[in-house]
Amino acid sequence: MVTSITPISNRDIEGILKLWNSAMPLDAITLDTLESRVLLDENFDENTFLVAKENDHVVGFVVGTYARRVPLGDHDPNGDRCWITALGVEPEYQKQGVAAKMLASLFEKFKNLGKRECYIATYAPGYFVPGIDVKEYSGALSFLKKLGFEETYRPLSMDASIALFKVTPEMKEKERKLRDAGIKIMPYTRDKLIPFMKFTERELPADWQRVSRTNLKDLTRGLFSADQIFIAVKGEDVIGYCQFEGAHFGPFGVAADYQGKGIGTVLLGRTIEHMRAKGHHDAWVLWTDDVAAKVYSKFGFKETRRFAVMKKVIG
Repeated sequence: MVTSITPISNRDIEGILKLWNSAMPLDAITLDTLESRVLLDENFDENTFLVAKENDHVVGFVVGTYARRVPLGDHDPNGDRCWITALGVEPEYQKQGVAAKMLASLFEKFKNLGKRECYIATYAPGYFVPGIDVKEYSGALSFLKKLGFEETYRPLSMDASIALFKVTPEMKEKERKLRDAGIKIMPYTRDKLIPFMKFTERELPADWQRVSRTNLKDLTRGLFSADQIFIAVKGEDVIGYCQFEGAHFGPFGVAADYQGKGIGTVLLGRTIEHMRAKGHHDAWVLWTDDVAAKVYSKFGFKETRRFAVMKKVIG
């Protein structure tokens, strides 16, 4: 019998981690991850991270968040969105109304904050996966649909072995033609900072801008390398980019006026080539769509997981 549903406290953290990793084995985390991605998030609000307990034993949790301190730009254009980034209930407590009670309490808090739309699980600064894994967590998918959540789309994650990757003659020819047209593919250099940021602000979603700014700030502290970003340059303008963090590839994008010319293909190829040169044998993309997946597949990427992004109107 669940005796309480309360905001997270320090004494709950060990139990949350244990439950998180047993309830969501494909998305297990460490204390470092919980602190960096949730507790230290600038928008963290302990009142929307709810914990269900039987006496002092953690039997369920739900991580809710919203733009408390830092606006999210086009990710939350009217300031009325909120997100659930993780949800777990101990197996023996499932189908006993624990999750429903936690979510009802969370929705009430969100409505009191003026939120109207709740999404799973696409909170840009700190999502763990793009949505509900339709295969691994099919029970959760069915449960959320019964609560009134609707699917908005199904992104996918992809992985590739790059140990044997080589730039093909065809790609080299594309790169030569781009050079002839005045477009150069090159590693990022710090003298391109201002045009690079102009490109991100003009062409990319707010979340990608945030990622770029974070990485470039880390570059000034020696925590990120300039050669982890490749850019496409024409004259003084940056018109495309691609990046990696460890084996995590992306995001990458090309200015709208220059798409369809092979720039993305060459950016992708040169970035993967450099990842391999730095000792990475694999590359992975956590979130992409079926259109971009066709490009990735040309480089050996294959679908690993499929997710359901979900939305519910709560106010």
